[in-house]
Amino acid sequence: MLTNAVLLFATAFGVAQAATYKASFTEYGSGDQNGSPNCNTNTVACGFFSANTFQAAVSQNLFGVGPGAGAGPACGTCYKLTAQTDSSGNKLSNAGNSITVQINNLCPADSNPLCSQSGLSGSNQYGANVNFDLCKDDGAANALFGSSGVGLAVGTAEEVSC
Repeated sequence: MLTNAVLLFATAFGVAQAATYKASFTEYGSGDQNGSPNCNTNTVACGFFSANTFQAAVSQNLFGVGPGAGAGPACGTCYKLTAQTDSSGNKLSNAGNSITVQINNLCPADSNPLCSQSGLSGSNQYGANVNFDLCKDDGAANALFGSSGVGLAVGTAEEVSC
């Protein structure tokens, strides 16, 4: 009952609720199979990196602009990522593991099915509305995937304060 009252109040008075998405999680950075450069530098799409938090690229539908367009509106926002299953839907050995990342790069839609969802209600091949490509170079990928033995997971992403 109290939850309904809080939601009604928030809706009636325009109080913003944190966005939560079904998300897929991948990894990129130095030494990956795509030849990506170090992702923990200030040459990424947002033009910054932070030594104080994990970094991630996010799919174009959430980033807000395409390649070459500079910093998107998602730059600098933070998300709590919680991994639940692998790409086949099997529960991870570390299911429920969470980390917080700050968006500092774009995962482009062009020729990339993981990041080419149509709007925030569209989904990729894993049923996720957004994809977070975790930076290997700052430890984000290792922190989320841990010893699960996977490099692609599915779970939730909730916008949080940085």
